[in-house]
Amino acid sequence: MKKSLIAVAVAGLFAAPVAMADVTISGAINIGIQLGKSSSSTAGAPGLTTNQLHAAYSNINISSTDDIGNGNKVIFNYQLNVDPSSFGNPTNRNSYLGFAGTWGAFKMGSNENVYERHMYQADTLDGAVGPGGNLNILGTPGVQTVFDVDQLGASSGAGQVGFYRRSGQTIWYESPNFNGFTFEVDYTLSARKTAGPASTDPKLISIGAKYAPEGMPFYVDVAYEKHDDMFGANRLGALGGTGSSDDGFQIGGGWMLGDLGLHLRYEMLSYETDGSSTAINSYERDAIWFGVKYNLPSGYVGAQLGIAKEGETNLGTANDTGAKMLGVGYFHNLSKQSQLQFIYGRTDNDAAATYAQIGAAGGVGTSGAGADHQVFDVRLKHTF
Repeated sequence: MKKSLIAVAVAGLFAAPVAMADVTISGAINIGIQLGKSSSSTAGAPGLTTNQLHAAYSNINISSTDDIGNGNKVIFNYQLNVDPSSFGNPTNRNSYLGFAGTWGAFKMGSNENVYERHMYQADTLDGAVGPGGNLNILGTPGVQTVFDVDQLGASSGAGQVGFYRRSGQTIWYESPNFNGFTFEVDYTLSARKTAGPASTDPKLISIGAKYAPEGMPFYVDVAYEKHDDMFGANRLGALGGTGSSDDGFQIGGGWMLGDLGLHLRYEMLSYETDGSSTAINSYERDAIWFGVKYNLPSGYVGAQLGIAKEGETNLGTANDTGAKMLGVGYFHNLSKQSQLQFIYGRTDNDAAATYAQIGAAGGVGTSGAGADHQVFDVRLKHTF
């Protein structure tokens, strides 16, 4: 066995050279000590205080580009979600294979869609890294959800509400930059379709456009995402059903005044289940979000406020389902690659509201209606 391997290795030294595509390894490891506190719920479930290590969006990217001529390239990226503080990693994150050229890019794989990326690009706390990030209010109507992954398992018995999400089985097109105007269209294939009398076909389409002219201190963007058979209303009061149609719409913008950046965003989410066995079959909620960022010689400070309005069902207002979220942070640059971060996030729920906070005591999705959450992070981020 060893002799065979040696022979192969020696033969390889004399083989004709083969052109190889450039491969790049990059990523970010972001881990810190996190203190979380959740109050008791409206129903009287006890509160909880915890401390833990939290790895946020730590990831490793393996990417490659192959020039195939005429300005066109084959592009590849595989992103691994890693957590140095835990076990069971790595797992797939945002990964694709596709083509790119002066005409734009076509990609196939798993993706944080354009609807979501409009939100975290405007987040003033390191792209919604965790506590205080806008994903705690935007892209969700609450129900202890801040992020959904894939369409797998979406059904009338297990609805998915998240518009802040990563989809699988996705193809998408990214446009070139037309004097500051760009757009993107994402579409999931029907790989999660089920057969039989209760068949469902969970899939989504995400469309977004942005105008950010070069050299100008502003941007505006708009995005729309539609979910079929994801049964979001079934997490909000509906039961059963033969199909569903859920919609998310957002519009936002920002302005840089020297070192000061200001951001504003509005979002409307609506959910509707067809053939529900309950009187409630639809749910809608609006939210607004404000962000401010100030650049310092040592790094930057950021703050943001999210306000989710009370929900509206087909029977009227869903009382006491609103919430407010506050996030503040200071980000201190140790070098070009390493940064210390200090972040505080707080979610205040109305009596029947169920909005979560990343890093909440006991984990996301464990608190009852009306519970409030506070999280404080001291973390270290290293990029490579």
